[in-house]
Amino acid sequence: MEDIARKVGIAKATLYRYFSSKEDILREIINHEGEILRNKLQEVVEKNTSPDLKIGNYTYTRFHYLRKLALYYKTLSEEYYGQMPFIERERQRFDLFELDMLEKILMEGREQGVFDVHDTRLYTFVLLQAVKALELPLARGQASKMDDRELELDDVLDLLLKILIRVLGRNEMDISCRVIA
Repeated sequence: MEDIARKVGIAKATLYRYFSSKEDILREIINHEGEILRNKLQEVVEKNTSPDLKIGNYTYTRFHYLRKLALYYKTLSEEYYGQMPFIERERQRFDLFELDMLEKILMEGREQGVFDVHDTRLYTFVLLQAVKALELPLARGQASKMDDRELELDDVLDLLLKILIRVLGRNEMDISCRVIA
């Protein structure tokens, strides 16, 4: 708390007037940044664009903002996050928000004949899991390295979106190939 007060340029007692601990400060930051991201995502989804563009805009906005946050908060470790249950609660709350937003896009796409999805909630869940799987590698810069090539974030997102949009637009029977071990 002393370090924080010094960096902000206020007395430690003043800081304690507003926050009882550094965890309270982190909670406020996470809630604030989460609200900013929610607003940005809602803004791009509410634009009058096609469902496939909405997914693209959603994905670009999400990853660019998360990359900015990852660089900003890179000093915080996963172990540190794991010690604070409020972070997991915020993640769960944000997951529900994303499920609802993405499901609306898929439903709109289905209604317009852009996407061929029957169980929109299931597709949304799997889509969100796929997108979330890239969060940490992209934040660490690992998802942008392949062999000796350095890939740009937008190039990775372009490829991901081409794959997702193609699969969402196909009939389920067209992608029923499975590897049986």
